[in-house]
Order: sequence, then structure tokens, then C-alpha cells
Amino acid sequence: MNPKIGDVLKKERKKQGFSISDVAKKTLIREFYLEQIEDNDFPRYDGYIAAYIRKYAEALGLDPEPLVSAYKELFPEEVHPELASEERVKERFPFVISVIVVAIILLLTVFFTYVHLKKRPTPPADNNKTETPVQKNPSENKPPVSNQTPSEKKSSAEQEQKKQEGVKVTVTVDAKCWLGVTIDGKYTQVMLYKGQSKTFTGKKYIKILYGNAMHAYVTVNGKDKGIVSKNKRVVEVEYKAQ
Repeated sequence: MNPKIGDVLKKERKKQGFSISDVAKKTLIREFYLEQIEDNDFPRYDGYIAAYIRKYAEALGLDPEPLVSAYKELFPEEVHPELASEERVKERFPFVISVIVVAIILLLTVFFTYVHLKKRPTPPADNNKTETPVQKNPSENKPPVSNQTPSEKKSSAEQEQKKQEGVKVTVTVDAKCWLGVTIDGKYTQVMLYKGQSKTFTGKKYIKILYGNAMHAYVTVNGKDKGIVSKNKRVVEVEYKAQ
């Protein structure tokens, strides 16, 4: 284990005269996790712990990036699962090729069957039958008339505008991702796994700290914003109501 993470934080905490309880109140992190960090007790990678290290360092006025990076370097396979999955992709490649070939054959079969049926001659029309033209009611083509008065239309527009007030954020991930979410001042934590989505709704703002931003995709008020970050894993983004 790398002793620098816990030692640096513990030394700086004592230097500033803070107790574990003081830091817990300041960061809203339980003392159990603060002590675990100072003791370098990291049995496995945890997005919560990575976020706690960052918040702990910021509370002491330290640059959190070196400490967070040191923590992630302890678990390269868990932080970068795409490296560990490369071998599995290579093993599945022949199977994928086989599936693609079968799919192409099926598509060609359907196409040629359609062409063959299309070329078949159509039976001659029976000229002895006469069709009586159907007279349409002119009123059927008229657009529907709204029964709403101008005041009612204005009220409906105002109600629709009220529905659109606030901010709605939907987060979808393609890998494990920890989220620290603050909605109108209320903080919570969420862990999403591959393929999962979570929607958050606020009146004024929503602030999200992403623990794996390169694998998180966001939709804000129905608009697709794409990936949160292409080159940073830990990113904090604030979304405000229009």
C-alpha cells in the first residue's frame, strides 16, 4: 500500500489543529471513513473513498489530484476495466464474425424472396365491375375548431410554462460510476452500475460530482448533452434551472 495518502492528510490535519470529529463535521464524511483513509486501509477500489479523499484534501486546503491519483494507481484493473476486458474481446471476435455472416445471409435471402414475389404477374382487373364513387362530406376535411376562449388558451400556456420550470437531469453510465448529488442544497450519494440510469429533479439547481465522468452520459431537460468528460474521470458539474 502507498502510505503517502493517509500520512499526508493526517499530518496536515494535526498541523492545522483539527480533530477527526472536526473534519467529519466540516466534510460531512463519517469518522469511520476518515480513519480508514488515514490508516491507508484500502482493501479494494471504491468510488466513495476516492471522492472522500478529494473532499478531505480540499477541506484542508491541499491539492487533491496527487492523492486521488495515488489511490487509483493502487487498483489499475478496477479503475480501468477496459484494459482487463481487451483479452475477452479478442476471444469473442470469431463468434461475432460468425453472427454477422449469418445475419448477412438472412438479409440476402429476404431480399431475393421479395424481388421474386414482386416480379410475379398480377391478375387482370375485372372490367365488368363498376365502382360507385363515394361522396365525401365537405365538413370532414375541415380542421377541428377549438372551444377554448383566449383567456383559457393563455391559462393553458401559463400552466405548460410552469411544468417546464426547474431542472431535470438524467445520468446514464456504461461502467460503474459514483455520484455525489446536491439538489437545491440537499446532498446525497448514488452508485450506478453499467447500463443503469438515474433521473434527478430540482427547482433551482442540481450539482453532480462524477467519480467516473468518462463513462457517464447526461440529458438535461430532455436535451442530450452527451458524455460528461472525454479526458477527466472526476468532474463536478452544476445544472441550473432556465
